[in-house]
Amino acid sequence: MRRGYACVAEVGRQIVKEQNLIQGEATPWKNHRLFMALLYSGSVRAYESIEETHSPVFFDRALPECLSYAKSLKGSARKIALRTIAALQYNRTVFVTPPWQDLYATDAERKHSFEEGVAYHRAEIAAYTECGYSLLEVPRGTVEMRADFIVSQAGSRGA
Repeated sequence: MRRGYACVAEVGRQIVKEQNLIQGEATPWKNHRLFMALLYSGSVRAYESIEETHSPVFFDRALPECLSYAKSLKGSARKIALRTIAALQYNRTVFVTPPWQDLYATDAERKHSFEEGVAYHRAEIAAYTECGYSLLEVPRGTVEMRADFIVSQAGSRGA
């Protein structure tokens, strides 16, 4: 928690970290379907873990992004996911930080290339749009400048 706001860490990164620790299969590059099941259920749990509050809570990734990674979700499975996402509403404004090559780095939890990251970003934008969210791009700048922008916008939008 920085600046007095609660923040929810990225569920997918935590799953990969745990799977790497136990040499598990539920990673995007080993077993995408199993990873997606854990990501989806973990995202629902993360949402439900937040108690009602009068101040903003910031999520580093959210449930609608599961749609962008779940290429196999079709038909009734996709309808069920969309119903769940519709039932678990975040603030309608989503802060978007586009891929930035100068900051991009791979690590044990993020193995995809910058170009793949750009493609994922496009799919995430499409998923948020499909789910009815309004996207607000965070301008490039220092971490401090980006945080100032987000906090000021969150306050002005009643987040």
